[in-house]
Amino acid sequence: MNLIDQLAFLDDLPPVIRDIVLNLILLIAAALLTLILRRALTLILARPLRALAGRAGADDMLLDAILSPTRIAMMGLALIITVNLLNFGSEIQQIVETLARTLMIGAVFYAVIKVFNTVSLRPALFKRVTGLEIPERLLPFLNTVVKYLIIALGAIFVLQELNFDVTALIASLGVVGVGVSLASQNTVANLFGFAAIVSDNPFKVGDFIKTSNVTGIVEAVGVRATRVRQLDQAVATVPNNLLTNAIVLNRSRLEKRRLDFTLTLTYRTTSAQMRALLGDIRELLQNTDDIDSDSVIVHFINFSASSLDVRVICQVLLVDWRQFSALKEKLYLDIMDMIEQRGLRFAFPSQSVYIENPSGGAPLPPEERPIAAASDEWLEEDAETGRGDDEAE
Repeated sequence: MNLIDQLAFLDDLPPVIRDIVLNLILLIAAALLTLILRRALTLILARPLRALAGRAGADDMLLDAILSPTRIAMMGLALIITVNLLNFGSEIQQIVETLARTLMIGAVFYAVIKVFNTVSLRPALFKRVTGLEIPERLLPFLNTVVKYLIIALGAIFVLQELNFDVTALIASLGVVGVGVSLASQNTVANLFGFAAIVSDNPFKVGDFIKTSNVTGIVEAVGVRATRVRQLDQAVATVPNNLLTNAIVLNRSRLEKRRLDFTLTLTYRTTSAQMRALLGDIRELLQNTDDIDSDSVIVHFINFSASSLDVRVICQVLLVDWRQFSALKEKLYLDIMDMIEQRGLRFAFPSQSVYIENPSGGAPLPPEERPIAAASDEWLEEDAETGRGDDEAE
């Protein structure tokens, strides 16, 4: 189309001014035509997009995420249509078409980023659209990683459209990436540690955990490190890679608590007394509401050097530490009452010392005995009172 033939008043202008006026007219016409086409194409596509979003169960946020990049893509398409309708010359047409294709490619990746942001920050919608269910704590990390991957992929396509040597650029970035990865390997390890913690879920905020390095309540799980409030109320910041490689004991997920202790009785305990005491302890534990009756184990297990040992094991159905400690205290006191009522006594490590007169004669008078011989007198008194040898210290 020859605009000079259509606009007769341009013939009266000098050639330089005529070229300037003609370029301005073409520029204004191109801008108006681009806006009109962009508006028309957007309106044409808006209704089908809304209908599609309604059938998919998506809301207005997802639709807005699609429409915004669509307007950019329509601008690129309008530029291509405009430059082909108006005669700008081959060089200008090539530049405009390259720009238009770049806008359309950028709009596609921009749409992917916006849709991913809208869907990923809402787990229910993400599951409805993709059918996948992921932990909510992992969404910010995945959102950041995928967003940068989309941006990098979009940048490669745009640079390739602009005739850059993408292969050489990727090779150079690879060399730089190796150096950066070596310098930041701990940071990368912590990032993957965060992903492992969130996906495996060995603990969550508020859990009481114990590792070889730290013991306390988890206050926050960050991308780089996890904060733990220790028993002395100090806050320990532990890198995530250390937690993923450590054995983590999570006491907040206990279903039962094990009660295991040993009673030591003196050797003057008779077999009848032992049988009666074992029966009393079994009855006590099996009739306690917060104890699993099937787990009760009470047995006379050993003749030790200075005691008769009774092993008591059971599972307590109390997870809270304070409640467990209160029940344990009550059981201990009840068992002490049983032992006292049956006239039994607890044993403790002891040793008996026997001293004989070296000459084989009569025992030495007390004032001539060695210091250690005082225990001999103690033993003689025990024989009169009926106390056992195993209690001599």
